[in-house]
Amino acid sequence: MSITVLKKGNTLQVLEASDAVPDGTKLTLYTAEELTSANEERRQWLAAQMPAFVRGDENEAAEELF
Repeated sequence: MSITVLKKGNTLQVLEASDAVPDGTKLTLYTAEELTSANEERRQWLAAQMPAFVRGDENEAAEELF
């Protein structure tokens, strides 16, 4: 879901939402920069784990990998 908001003083006005937001829903908003940073950190973790999944031997039993 994406939400576009406008800050007016201490109030956030919802300008547009891609889906309905039910009453009482708690939302956490992030800036575009924060999302980019979090995505980069996630990609670094995935890159670090990838060698454990890429073995090159398709016939190797899964039990031997763990």
